[in-house]
Order: sequence, then C-alpha cells, then structure tokens
Amino acid sequence: MKVGFIDPFLVSPAIHCFNEFVELIEVPVLYFMPSKNGVESLHLLRDQCDAYIIVGSASHVTEPLDWHRPLAEFLIGELKKQRPVLGCCFGHQLLCHAFGSEVDYFASADDKAVGVREIKITKTWEPFKEGEAFTFPVSHKQVVKKLGPQLKAIGHGFLNDIVVHETYPMLTTQAHPEASSYFARGDADILTQEALNLGRKDGKEFIHRFFKSYLS
Repeated sequence: MKVGFIDPFLVSPAIHCFNEFVELIEVPVLYFMPSKNGVESLHLLRDQCDAYIIVGSASHVTEPLDWHRPLAEFLIGELKKQRPVLGCCFGHQLLCHAFGSEVDYFASADDKAVGVREIKITKTWEPFKEGEAFTFPVSHKQVVKKLGPQLKAIGHGFLNDIVVHETYPMLTTQAHPEASSYFARGDADILTQEALNLGRKDGKEFIHRFFKSYLS
C-alpha cells in the first residue's frame, strides 16, 4: 500500500510536513509537485497509490492557475475509483470547488485566519463521531462558503470547516492537520508551546484515523 502526498506549493515545498507525514502514516509515500511539474507523474503512478493527501498552497481557486483544473480532475477520477482523498486547506477548497462549491474570502483579501481553531464534529462520518472536537493549526484567507451538491459539512469551527462527499471517500478540512512544527510556528503563527502541542497532537490523530480506516 502507498499514499500519494500532493504538495501544491508556490514558493517553498512543504518538506517538513511531508517528512512528518511519512513517519506518521507508516506505509510508503510518493511525493508529487503538480504546481511545478504538472499532473503527468500523478497519472503515470496512479496505479501505485491507494490513497492521497493534498495539502496547502498560497494559490487560490478563485484565481485559477493552469494546473488547478487538471489536478482537480485527476483527484475526482481517483475518488470515482473509491481511492480515499484527504484535502487540507487548499486541498479542501480545490476539491469542494470542483464539486460545485462557492469559495471566497471569509472577510476581505487582507484578513487572514492564523493560530489554532477548535472544530467540532457535528455529524458522524466514520471514523469520526458526532460530539468529538479537534484543535488544528490554521492559516487561510478564503473558505468554502456554499457547498455544492452531494457535499455535506460534518465539522464546524468556521463555516464548512470539515466536509465530506455523500458517495466518494473524500474528507476535507479548511485547517492544517498535516502541519509540522515548522509550519505551525511560521505560517500559522502559533506562539505558545501548549497550542502547538495540542494542534499537532489532534492533527496527527485526525490523519492517522482517516488513513487507518481505509488502509488497515
């Protein structure tokens, strides 16, 4: 079993997040850079991947780049094959937008949500139970404002903070459960050790539980 780690970075690769994900997931991981290399390598190696995680990016789906649509189409194709996909921040917005959702600034182009945010599970979606709460690092300006058909929100901190598909094995979150210490202190501007420890602990639990439910 292998997991595809999709890093859609614009400036610096999320190598710290990737390294910690490799340690956490305990199965082989393939690394992809669609923002730099396009999606050809994803197509070439698609039969080697049993699941995917797509992480954050400084790009916005409201300002589409030439690799956005091909990446979204690739992931939808994998979901139709029942290959699980976990989308974080940009990955969340890209997938929700591809399924017909509205994405926009949560306030203005100058406002950015950073730090940690508690997200409560409001609807059971295995392996997550209604009433559970997770605290994750966050760093974003945009959110999913209106969900497309066949999508439903199962977690609330901000609007549509955790979203799933009614048919496909898709789980997305506006937060950064994949955040490394480097990312959490820098991009998410987390200043206290207590908040850092909680955000990373819950993030690891969230990721581990999702992939374990499909890959065990």
